[in-house]
Amino acid sequence: MSSRSIGRLVSISNDSIVGELFEDLGSYVNTSDGTRFVGEVGAYVTVREVSRTVVAEIVGVSDQALMGSGRLSRANNRRQVILSLLGEIVMGGFSFGVSKMPQIYSDISIISEGDLRTMLEVDSFEEQAGVDGEGKPLTRLTQLEVGRSVVFPDYAVKVSIDRFFGGHFAVFGNTGAGKSNTVAKLIQTIFSKEDYSARGARIIVIDSNSEYSKALSDITEVNRAIEVREFAVAGTGEGERFVIPVWALTPDDWAILLHASEKTQLPLLRRAVGIARLFYGSKGNDEVKEHMVASAILGVLRSSDSTPSKADKTLAILSTFGSGAFAPTTIGAGNLRQWLSVSYGQFKDEGSAIAFLSSKLQPNLMDTTGVKEPVPYSFEDFIRAVEFAVVYEGSVSTARIQEYTATLLTRLQSLAEGVGRDFLDKTVFTNLDSYLDDLLGTAQVVNIDISSVDDASGEVVTKVLAKLLLDHVKLRKAKAERPINLVVEEAHRYIKNETNYGAVGYDIFERVAKEGRKYGLLLGISSQRPSELSKTVVSQCSNFIIHRVQNPDDLQYLSKMVPYVNRSIIERLTYLQTGTALVFGTAINLPTLTRIDAANPPTDSANAHISEKWYVE
Repeated sequence: MSSRSIGRLVSISNDSIVGELFEDLGSYVNTSDGTRFVGEVGAYVTVREVSRTVVAEIVGVSDQALMGSGRLSRANNRRQVILSLLGEIVMGGFSFGVSKMPQIYSDISIISEGDLRTMLEVDSFEEQAGVDGEGKPLTRLTQLEVGRSVVFPDYAVKVSIDRFFGGHFAVFGNTGAGKSNTVAKLIQTIFSKEDYSARGARIIVIDSNSEYSKALSDITEVNRAIEVREFAVAGTGEGERFVIPVWALTPDDWAILLHASEKTQLPLLRRAVGIARLFYGSKGNDEVKEHMVASAILGVLRSSDSTPSKADKTLAILSTFGSGAFAPTTIGAGNLRQWLSVSYGQFKDEGSAIAFLSSKLQPNLMDTTGVKEPVPYSFEDFIRAVEFAVVYEGSVSTARIQEYTATLLTRLQSLAEGVGRDFLDKTVFTNLDSYLDDLLGTAQVVNIDISSVDDASGEVVTKVLAKLLLDHVKLRKAKAERPINLVVEEAHRYIKNETNYGAVGYDIFERVAKEGRKYGLLLGISSQRPSELSKTVVSQCSNFIIHRVQNPDDLQYLSKMVPYVNRSIIERLTYLQTGTALVFGTAINLPTLTRIDAANPPTDSANAHISEKWYVE
């Protein structure tokens, strides 16, 4: 028996491994690498075999009464440990999971320092990457330190950079458990190395609560080669004004923003986007334009409005959307304006006007086709397009379209006069590539503060940005040529667990989760309510950092959705200290209880000091 042996296996099944401790053991043993406690929950033990070493974690300890006595027993009881198999060491390397169960009566030993170093991979975190001008070797980071092991405080917990940031990751935990600190510390650590620094990184943070500006402020001071760019919606916080090109919004985006109904209002929005692209772009089909203008004016003429009102509406349509045969310089358009001028309360020649308009109709024309790509137009242009769409639909579809869309138009106008004008604009850019190239620029970190907008607007901002980024990376000649990591705080607000999208029609984050990795768009999500997140998105995450979680719904959700999580781990999550998290996934050899290092500077997310605020002089 070696100095590390503490017992042997006495019961083995698919769901339970039980070991019995030697009767003459005390609470600790002295080993070659120090004093180690016996039977401590969370400690690691090994079972050595000829060709492998099985590693297990002690997840429970019990004291069993004895009917008799034996070599292993004390007078009236025996100590047992319940083990959870973690993995195995073969030929000097550790792999998670075991190929087969260990044999009964095999010795259980306290893990050695060497085996522990192999498991945690503490020695290999850099690789040589050339030499500098003076011939000194340069190194590139391969692993990133996230904290210290709770069970083995002498050991730093590191994650593989390629496997952690090369896939989607998630950070979960109750409010105040340390999620924001974890995300901030990860980003700070990425840029802590000055030689061969992460100048090729592109990290975009969606800052939902205005927490990260302070934490990211010193990165450029620590590493002069790194640039941090700050944006804010509606002038909240520090930084440049963040604007989404209004012309980049799809009908589904507008449906989210305006709470559009699926059956009556969403089709109108599709029509309006098509009209805006048709009339404000340079590639519009003149025949389509003429058909739509003629149909709209005919609809106005057939309405029950007064003649002066009809004349005003007609003039407005011609002034805004007149083109081709309806352009002010054409003879036909000039005649039309004369025919529809009002004299003594009547049109001068309504019959000629109707005949001219009817000649421009092409009932079999696919009037919604023509311009598929976004073209630059302003918010005001879109409002006019919506108003024109209402008139057009009233002429070709139903006269009750104004009744069905009145609330939509009210919300649109309210948005234009309110928060919408702060983050939706035409911009100086004429295409999406130039917009994104400017947004990303030369910065390695882009922090976008959206704390000033409501959840509906925030959802549009995050979804539209994600869609633009996905389209952007998919057009690159080489896949994953310049990877982008999109980190979304308070992700449950925007990446929702919806089984029926309704008016939305799609969920861009599910597309990013499924397709983004191979093109170089990687998600990082942080949330206090994992059960409210999209199941598809969570299932595609390959690495997790989970702080204290106490809500039963969230715990049940995690047990079903997250790999590597068993019952003992779920139970452990309920009592984790603030700043402590379970780190697991493909980027680390085994689930490790970790005390996350404090971000410096910290995030602006400290709890309120109630007693100081209440009791004043």
